[in-house]
Amino acid sequence: MPGVAWKASAIMLLGGWLLLASNAILLLSWALASKRLCPRRGSGPMPGLQAVAAATTVAGLLLFPASLASPFAKEVCEAPSMYRGGKCRLGWGYVTAILNAILAGLLPIIGWPRKTKVQGRAVFSSDTERIIFVPEISK
Repeated sequence: MPGVAWKASAIMLLGGWLLLASNAILLLSWALASKRLCPRRGSGPMPGLQAVAAATTVAGLLLFPASLASPFAKEVCEAPSMYRGGKCRLGWGYVTAILNAILAGLLPIIGWPRKTKVQGRAVFSSDTERIIFVPEISK
């Protein structure tokens, strides 16, 4: 059986991807729900859940190279080290997982509702809510 590092990285990657899948299901249900069921359309656990999923995926990706130094990898791949795969190739799966982690980490930051100050009053703006500018009345 593969080493502990391989098992831990596999569990972390699987956990991160399951969190991303559940996040996608939550977003899909949010998008299909009527506005009466979801009156505050910019809030919810989705950005936080996606950030946790991205962090879990990154942790699994960082732990994965340690599994190349395991006895199982040394037997199969013929002289690998922690950062060299020997005769084994990582292929596109590892690269795709890295791109997945980058996108999952950047998208909550880009889509986070922003606070804007307009003439001393805070106005929340996001792509799903209407922006209302209220002029300040001088007395």
